[in-house]
Formats: sequence, structure tokens, C-alpha cells
Amino acid sequence: MAASRAKILVVYKKDAYQQYIQGQRDPRLRRLLRQRHPDVVDMQRAHATHQATLEAVVRVLRRLPVEFELAYRVGLKVTKRYQLVVSVGGDGTFLQAARSVRQTPILGVNSDPVRSEAVFCAATRQTFARLCAQALEGRLPELRLARLEVTLNGRMLSPRALNDVLVVHDDPATMSRYRLRIGRREEIQKSSGLWVATAAGSSSAVWAAGGIKLPWSATTFQYRPRELYHGRLSRCRLTGGLLGPQACVRVTWLMRRGSAFLDGPHVTVPLRFADELGIRRSSADSLRVLGLRAR
Repeated sequence: MAASRAKILVVYKKDAYQQYIQGQRDPRLRRLLRQRHPDVVDMQRAHATHQATLEAVVRVLRRLPVEFELAYRVGLKVTKRYQLVVSVGGDGTFLQAARSVRQTPILGVNSDPVRSEAVFCAATRQTFARLCAQALEGRLPELRLARLEVTLNGRMLSPRALNDVLVVHDDPATMSRYRLRIGRREEIQKSSGLWVATAAGSSSAVWAAGGIKLPWSATTFQYRPRELYHGRLSRCRLTGGLLGPQACVRVTWLMRRGSAFLDGPHVTVPLRFADELGIRRSSADSLRVLGLRAR
């Protein structure tokens, strides 16, 4: 990657303090802050830490022979060509930035390592200058992570999922009912929802639901119903497992309302009765993540 006038997009988050206390001026949170409620005080401290990291990233980029732009992660649409995308926040910010890129490499900066796991973020405030310079010189190791592609009633949806897809009723207290088909096996299930996850997403929600933690280099992906109902009329056999790279998880939604969530709450696909989802490992558009080692 040439360092001369490289174009860089910096994607950042707005933390809870910035959104709800500074922006929306939430009266209850402001009152709790005046009373020095420890959790709201911690929210304020987290804001200061995040802002310090974002400002440090900007200072580094101003010293380099690059052009850069700042973009808030919500509603992000990348319409220009960049040589590098930098996400500043945690895994949520990284995932939102990743949805907007195909071939552009991405470098994640964990803005608050004390509070944020940020498994996709290789850099911190202290290491960003060094890693960014290595990225611009083409010397930073690159890891390619497979994503999931989703079709709805045969139509390909544009966002890819790096972590997982959750198929679930809109009301978290309502049972989900759907027909699950994998290869020639098919059955109707009742559960709290269905996870389909990549290898990179195997250490998060699907693992908590009883799935298998995979190395990021694995070519397999997996599915896992959560809280699957077993009763007199419901003896399910498709209870979760690994799937080969060519497999497809097909879900027919059998309720009036539902949604498919791609990588968290920000990309929602509404589902109606008899809608059919197809979820498979994408054969293209793997994400180029900088600075990480295969896990």
C-alpha cells in the first residue's frame, strides 16, 4: 500500500455518555450524574477514554502524508474509494465499519481496552501510530475472515455478516417457530431463535448457546437453535453443528412477525409468514483485517 496521499476513512462510535447525557440530555441520567452514581460516573470516564483515543488517532493521521475523513458509524455508507479503513471503538464499531467495505483492508482500534473486549481490534491508542505506519507501508500482517451471505425469498441481501445471523421473533419473550432445512434434513422447530455463525463469530453468542469455538481460519460455519423446545409433538434432531463451506441453512419463517439480525441490532431484515431465508458461507468478499493473528 503506497503511503503517498493514501485516503483513509476513520469510523467512530458515540458512547453512551455522549449520546444520552450530552446529546439527548436525559434528565434521569443527568440527575444520577449529579448524585455521583458510580455507574453513571463510570459512563463519564469511559467517554473521556474513548475521546482521548479518537483524538490520538486524529493527531497521528495529521502527521502523516495522508488524506482522511471521519464518519459516524450509524447509517454509514461508503461511496468513495479508500486505501484503509480505521474503526475506533470496540467490536460493534468494527462490525459496522466492516459491513461497508469489500476489498478495503480495515484496522480496528480498541478505544477502551479496560472496558471493551474488541477481539477484532489489533491497535490501541498507544500502538496506533506504529501499526498505521506499517499498514500504509504494506508491512502489517493481514488476516482474511469469511462472512455469511443471506438471501430472502431468493433475493441476495447486500450486507454480509462477519459474526452471525440471528433469526428470531420480534418480541424476545415470544417463542420462534420456523422450518429448518439443511441439505435433505428438514423439521419444524420451536425455540428462542436460531443462530448461524462464522468461524470468526464462533466465540460469541453461538458459543454461549452451546456452539463450538472454531479457529478463525476454519472453512466451516455452524448453526445452533437457542433454548430449543422438546415436547410430545416436537422431537428435534437438527440441534446444531458444523457445516461445510458449500452448505446452506434454509429457514422458512412460520409466524406473523419476525426478524433476521445481521451482526447485532443495527441491520434488521423483517420477516413475514412463509418468508424463506438462505444463509451460507460467502465464497467471495472475505474481510481483510490488519494486525491480527489467526485464533
